[in-house]
Amino acid sequence: MKKEIDVIICTNKNLLVLKKIVNQVFDQKGNFKIRIIIIHQSYSTTLSPNFLKNKNIVYKNVKLQNLSAAKNFGFKISKSKLVCFLDDDVSIEKNYILESYKIIKRKKCDLLFSKINQINSSIPLSKNMGDVDLNINFFNTSCCLSSSMWINSKNSKKFFFDENLGLGAKYGSGEETDYIFKYLKMKKKIYYSSKVLIYHPKEFSEFKNLNEISKKFISYGMGQGAILRKIYNHQKIISYYLFSISLIKSFVAIVISIIKFKKENILKYTSLLKGKILGFLKYRGN
Repeated sequence: MKKEIDVIICTNKNLLVLKKIVNQVFDQKGNFKIRIIIIHQSYSTTLSPNFLKNKNIVYKNVKLQNLSAAKNFGFKISKSKLVCFLDDDVSIEKNYILESYKIIKRKKCDLLFSKINQINSSIPLSKNMGDVDLNINFFNTSCCLSSSMWINSKNSKKFFFDENLGLGAKYGSGEETDYIFKYLKMKKKIYYSSKVLIYHPKEFSEFKNLNEISKKFISYGMGQGAILRKIYNHQKIISYYLFSISLIKSFVAIVISIIKFKKENILKYTSLLKGKILGFLKYRGN
């Protein structure tokens, strides 16, 4: 019997950009019944390209620009207990789903994240993504990004992303970390695999100028600050500790970038620092 897996891909781009990742998903090794759920964040409906006319593809157009809301929409209509989230611009190898499935079953984990390398390289997208597998706790979540996220819903109950966090929201990142914190408080098992890889475009490839870099990373930083403020009422010590460490890391990164004369990185980490402080001070939510 084939194992059912739903792959959720959210995009606000031209649907043609999905051709590569859709083909890679359907070309996976293993005895799987894969359904792709595409959530197209667009104010106008467009004709679907031929490669999307597949009985195993569910296409939904939603008129919003909020990634967490789009993920929630896709998750609500998913039918499988095993759900994989993929970005619209990543690449995966033919064994990505099979190897991820094996880890989920072997480790009995509720959430799985894997290492992300820059496309066509062995360089990790984030320096926090090391070569050691980890059981995730409150202090090592920085290796976990939603570009490589699996949810193993062992029962019928689903938990959803905070729509105040993430791309398109007021606090422009951190929805996956907030989700991890929620799972940790429920004593669920979360695992990071350094062996199963996906590939993502280089960090600054999407930006046209320095102003875009600044704006984007201030928004990212606000998300990082907001998630730590969100847990403050229940876990003050952890909140203050993680926030302090986060600020120190940004300061160190700024200094290193100045020494190396890397203009884009100086702007990135300065903007992140500003955003973290703003997010922590301004966040008001549940």
